Amino acid sequence: MKCYTHFYADGRFLECTGAARMALISPSYGTRIGDVVACSAHNVERAVHSARAGFRAWSASSIDERRGALQRLHHELESRAAAATHALAEEMGCPTWLGRLMQLPMPLKGLQFAIEGLEQVGWRETIGNGIVERVPAGVVVAITPWNFPLHQIVAKVAAAIGAGCSVILKPSEVAPGAAQLFMEAVHACDLPVGVVNMVWGAASVGEQLTTHPQVDRISFTGSTDVGRKIMASAAQGLTPVTLELGGKSAAVLLEDADLDAAIPAVVRLGMANSGQACVSQSRLIAPARLVPEIVERLRNAIASWPLGDPLEDATRLGPVATEGQLQRVRRMIGRAQEQGAKLLVGGAQPPAGLGQGWYVQPTLFGDVRPDMEIAQEEVFGPVLALLPYESEQEAADFANATRYGLSGAVWSRDAERAVDFARRMRTGQVVINGAAQNLATPFGGWGLSGFGRENGRFGIEDLLNYRSLHGAA
Repeated sequence: MKCYTHFYADGRFLECTGAARMALISPSYGTRIGDVVACSAHNVERAVHSARAGFRAWSASSIDERRGALQRLHHELESRAAAATHALAEEMGCPTWLGRLMQLPMPLKGLQFAIEGLEQVGWRETIGNGIVERVPAGVVVAITPWNFPLHQIVAKVAAAIGAGCSVILKPSEVAPGAAQLFMEAVHACDLPVGVVNMVWGAASVGEQLTTHPQVDRISFTGSTDVGRKIMASAAQGLTPVTLELGGKSAAVLLEDADLDAAIPAVVRLGMANSGQACVSQSRLIAPARLVPEIVERLRNAIASWPLGDPLEDATRLGPVATEGQLQRVRRMIGRAQEQGAKLLVGGAQPPAGLGQGWYVQPTLFGDVRPDMEIAQEEVFGPVLALLPYESEQEAADFANATRYGLSGAVWSRDAERAVDFARRMRTGQVVINGAAQNLATPFGGWGLSGFGRENGRFGIEDLLNYRSLHGAA
């Protein structure tokens, strides 16, 4: 049994004294494999005081000092890659191949782009008789999810370090091993005491942090429903928030799309991590006349994603992370059928041979209309909805038919046509013809997907305030 019993403040690991113990459940077997001990209100208060002291010291740091800290953190995190991959497979069901391919490389790239971003920020400019400075905002609360835990932790903590802020991290108790390893890497980096802190806890701990008068910024990644609650809590102190919330991303195949390239990519981006990604391409919008061919290609592509133990290298698709998530995905599959969507692959039944754990069959629906729940709401499971269209305008209308706007994709053999269509999509980012992910560009959403931006210099700038000095020039 693993027990996570310590929070981090004042530059060291300290024992949690909260009464609550949060069970750590194996998603592969549905059995208890450990506990996370919650912080008490006193523990949280200590972390806040630690962060205030850390901010006073770190806000005066030079760009060279911040760069050096991020470089050391990159080295320390890289040395823990194998342990993190194992922890993610064991605690949240991410297959080891995906851990090695994405879960670890993404935060390492994110750190590198934060380092480069330090030189790209316009820290000071002269306007008339004034000097305009960009200065650290203060103490940042970073609340992170379980689906890509290290990536999201790094996106927030690296930006805070780069901006000259201090940070209090509240990671998810669903995947605590990744956060623990991250804090061990931080501890080895020789940062000033109080710059990075971490607490464990459920909603009460989050509420204490988001309403605390000594907190200056809040950055949250998670569900839209929780994002609303955090925004309401932050409003008590008019504390600015960055919210990276849910998504219902569409991949649009234009008439001339290269199906050989597009179909495997769409399936990969819809199924990887068991569909538990805010940018998961869970809607495929395709020309009606090509639907029979596309369905056959999708069946073949999905068949290459076998379910299994995430610790085994041959496994492509592991379980979803929690029992609650399993039940939600199954309910949404059932409602899609009730609303008239045609089940083509998979379904809500447990997969053969995997009766234990939180496994969901990779699932494909056809005959989906834009008004159906399966086309409107985030599933966060390995479920793909196929929506046929008759005209390019209808394709654009379907792509923009949800209240979310986090990511999307478009495929066409004509690059200019693809770019033109991408500009019609109301979303924070669009991937054109399967382009490589660019973590140096700003990441964030529109509508119910939230606001604010992360990554590279944009994440650093999100945590800076302007100060104007009139007469200083």
